[in-house]
Amino acid sequence: MLRLMKTLRLAGLAAALCGGSAFAADIIHAPPPPLVAAPAPLEVGSGFYLRGDVGIGIHDYATLDTVPPLAGLRTLNSSVDSAVFVGGGVGYQFNSFLRADLTGEYRFDASHRHVDVFPGGSNLITGKVGGFVGLANVYVDLGTWHRITPFIGGGVGFSALSMGRTADYQLGAGGALGGTGPSRSQTNFAWAIHAGLGYDLTSNLKAEVAYRYLNLGTVEGGTVTCFVACTPFRVRLKDLQSHDIKVGLRYVFADSPAAYVPGPLIRKY
Repeated sequence: MLRLMKTLRLAGLAAALCGGSAFAADIIHAPPPPLVAAPAPLEVGSGFYLRGDVGIGIHDYATLDTVPPLAGLRTLNSSVDSAVFVGGGVGYQFNSFLRADLTGEYRFDASHRHVDVFPGGSNLITGKVGGFVGLANVYVDLGTWHRITPFIGGGVGFSALSMGRTADYQLGAGGALGGTGPSRSQTNFAWAIHAGLGYDLTSNLKAEVAYRYLNLGTVEGGTVTCFVACTPFRVRLKDLQSHDIKVGLRYVFADSPAAYVPGPLIRKY
């Protein structure tokens, strides 16, 4: 009986040792738990950017006339010089293809000249036009290849233009006549269409070259008062437009998020 009891104890101890070894082996060879990537940190203001631009605008317009209309007046030659402009703005990059910004720019004075004829004589009208333009713009980035990102966009806003230094030089049967007019300012609805290329200088700094069609609305000068009696009038440029070529820089405040790297896996046995 004692020998049987001793045999049973030894068998039980052996079974326990074998079970413990198998359990330990299961712990050692158990597959690691799946690694879950940590969410990227949310950065306040990570999509905001600042921009600055400089460019030149080639002006055009639909019609030139006078207010009130002068009987028999016919324009032989008319032109508006190109204008340099500088501007800046603040914007937000919503995702990899959509962004928007608010921009303001100052357009330096451009000279305008008009040669007209009328029954019995001719005249030359000269002056300056310039002012401020503010736009709200939306752009679609069309993808990036070798750091180059083509884009298209559109904008709406206002133009606050001034036409000044208006002078009228007349030559007719009565000799040399003419007059001058004061500056006059007005605010119009303005709209624009954009197309261009961006280039990544760094992850935050981007260079840009673009074409913009800009419709500035209508602008009128002050009333021209003649030196000798004549009908006072104002010069009006209807539907003044500009074909702009501009270059600029955009600085994006977003930092490139660091790739998530899990910490070392430590197991205790």
